[in-house]
Amino acid sequence: MKVWLLSLCLSLSVAAMAQDSVTAVRDTVRFVHMPYDTFTSLVRFENKPYIILFTAPWCVPCQRIKKEVFADPQIAALVNNNYLAYYIDLENFDDLEVNSKVFHVEQLPTIYFFDPRGRLVDKAVGFFDAHYMWRKVREHIPPSQRGADWQGED
Repeated sequence: MKVWLLSLCLSLSVAAMAQDSVTAVRDTVRFVHMPYDTFTSLVRFENKPYIILFTAPWCVPCQRIKKEVFADPQIAALVNNNYLAYYIDLENFDDLEVNSKVFHVEQLPTIYFFDPRGRLVDKAVGFFDAHYMWRKVREHIPPSQRGADWQGED
């Protein structure tokens, strides 16, 4: 009973932290800003697919993707409603060891797509346009979460 209650309290506090630490800009993808370990706890709690964007301040294609692709209202709505999104700035990331041991990102920008269980299912490397991102994001939404508007698009 105590373990269950502790687990519930941890889950609720992680969810509350996520609410407070999400970049809330209208019509843009909301990236969660928190320690990576906390994010992985949130992923388990939410049981949603997620994306991780790897970038750096000096990466011009990264900045373009953030401004042109992730600010697209259709992509923002699709990602925000169906995914958790995490942003790793490799220049300023506190836990660079996570990249070297887990992700092995060698080129920027890189976006990894994970299923709700944390399995890497796809990636996008380099600059791409909004249409490419739209197709990638839709491709990895579980069928059980797809709405009635799903047919006949792409």
